Formats: sequence, C-alpha cells, structure tokens
Amino acid sequence: MSKKVCAVLLLLLVFITGCGGKAAEEQPAEAAPESKGKVAPVMTVKIQSEPLLLSAMAVARPGREAELSFNASGTISRMNAVVGKRVDKGQLLAVLDAQTAGSRTARQLDIEDARRTLARAQEDFQRYQALHDAGAVPAVELENKQLALENAASRLDRAQIGYEDTALTAPFAGTVVKVSRREGETAGPGAPVIKIVDLSQIKLTLDVDGVLVNNFNSGQKVKIAREDGVQAEGTVTSVALLTDTATGKYPVEINLGNADGGWRGGMTAQVEVPRTLATGIVVPLSALGLDEEKRFVLVVENGLAKKCYVKVGQVMTDDIEILSGLTEGQRVITGGIAYIVAGEKIVAKGE
Repeated sequence: MSKKVCAVLLLLLVFITGCGGKAAEEQPAEAAPESKGKVAPVMTVKIQSEPLLLSAMAVARPGREAELSFNASGTISRMNAVVGKRVDKGQLLAVLDAQTAGSRTARQLDIEDARRTLARAQEDFQRYQALHDAGAVPAVELENKQLALENAASRLDRAQIGYEDTALTAPFAGTVVKVSRREGETAGPGAPVIKIVDLSQIKLTLDVDGVLVNNFNSGQKVKIAREDGVQAEGTVTSVALLTDTATGKYPVEINLGNADGGWRGGMTAQVEVPRTLATGIVVPLSALGLDEEKRFVLVVENGLAKKCYVKVGQVMTDDIEILSGLTEGQRVITGGIAYIVAGEKIVAKGE
C-alpha cells in the first residue's frame, strides 16, 4: 500500500508543477507608456517675402474692329472687300449702284462746290471782321457774313454725308474678316456688309471679382501666358468702376502688341499680377474652421491645441489670407482640425 500511495503522490506533484509553469507564462504584459499626443501637420506662420500672384483667365479680341453698313438703300455695284485681305485706312471697299442711290459723280461735284463756297465765306468773314474792327462796316453786316459762313459749313457737311451714304471706306488699316453682301445684292440702311479688324494690337478682356479688382490698376504691367505657352507682357488700360450687369464682376482690359501676328481673336490666356496683401499672412484653407459663423484656426502652444478666431481676406486657390488673429511665429495646425479639440496634446508633424 505504501508504494501505491507514493506513486499517486508523485504523479500529483508532477501535474501540479506542470500547471504552475503554464500559468506563469500567461501573465499579462506591462502597460504601454502613456501616449505623447495626437499627431497633426503643423506650420509656422511667416510673413510672405515674395509677392503672391493672382492668376485670371482672359480672352483675346482685336485692338479695333468695325462692322460697316450703308446709310442708304440700293444695289451693290462694286465690292472690293475680300475676306483675309489687308486694307488701308480710307480705302474704298464697296459702292452702291448710282442708279439706285443717286449719281456719285453729281455728289462729288456737289462736295467740291460746297468746299469752294465755304472757302469764299471764310475769306468774306475775315475781311468784314477787319473792316468792322476799323469801324468801316456796321455790326449787322458782320453778322450776315457770320451766318453765311455757318450755312456754307452746314452745306458741306450735308454733301459729305450724302456721298458717304453710298460708299464704304475702311475707318482704319486692318484685315477684312467678313463680307455679308456680294455685288448685285441689295443692301439696306444699317445692314452689316463688311467687318474689318485691326490685329496689330490685341485687347485682352477679363472679369474680376470685387475682392480682387483692386489688384489691377491702369498703366500696370502684367505677365501673360497664351494657351500655347507663349509668354508676353501687357498693359492694363481699363478697370471698370461699375460691375457688369450680366456677370456681376468688374471688366478689365489689357493691351499688348502683336507684331508677329501670333495672336488671334478668341484665343485665351492666363494673366498674372502681384496680389496686394494686407498682412502678408497666408495659411492653407485646410487650416480654417467654422464655429458658429466665426472663422478659427488651431494653434499649438505648449504642446496643446488652442483655438484662435481670425478674420480672413482673399482666397488663393488652396490658401487664404489672414487679416487678423494670427501673428508671425505662431504654429498653426494645417489639417485634420475636425478631429482635434482645444486643449488636446499635439505632436507636430511637417515643420
């Protein structure tokens, strides 16, 4: 019996020893060290030393353009205008038939006679002016000569207008881009017949928001990049004082030369001008939050997030100008602010 008892006790001892070893291996590990804080991207506020550029889309138009029409009705007897053809200032482009619009030869003679009459009236008035000053003729005679001079000038004006009613001439040197009537066709008063443009100068037009329009000033030089990458420089010639009723924006015009003829009407371009910043402080839009209609940013002070209310200015693509509420040297959280609360510990990333 004693041998059996010893054997049982030995087995129990081995079992207990084995169980005790396994229990020791499953003891929980030591607690992890306390977290240092939430990791967040942070930037240090700096005053912009280089001017930021404002970029806007503009559309090219001819420096000058004109649609020509007759002031009388008739059949077009001559059409000298050809699309794509260069024309000089004053060049005759089209004529109405003399049978339907009156004799052009008679109109020319009328103009020449009116010029001679005006010249005589001017000579008479100057002679009578001298005689009147010398007391040789009464004032009423001088007044009669003055009236004759005015009548002669009026007659010449009427004669020239009548002649121009039946002829179209180029108001400036340029290129014909459209001919709406051909020889033998009827043209009425005011109906477009010929369109010419002057592409020696190009006019760029753009519409600018009210918060940005003060970045443009007449006489200002601006950088221009055409849609094909060609770079140029232009001059601001006009900044509207009133908004366009259709767009609600301020039209701005820029002129530039086109000596090589590379610019055409309808081309687009990017215009760049230096922005005028009130403070020079700019932060990413992702740093800005809204709290009960108030704008704020989160700054890091002593390792903790702190809410600072700010006043904002111009938006620049992905950035925004800060007018007040931030100073140079402060550290601003630039992302993930929706998941951070004031007073939370912050581990800066990206400075």
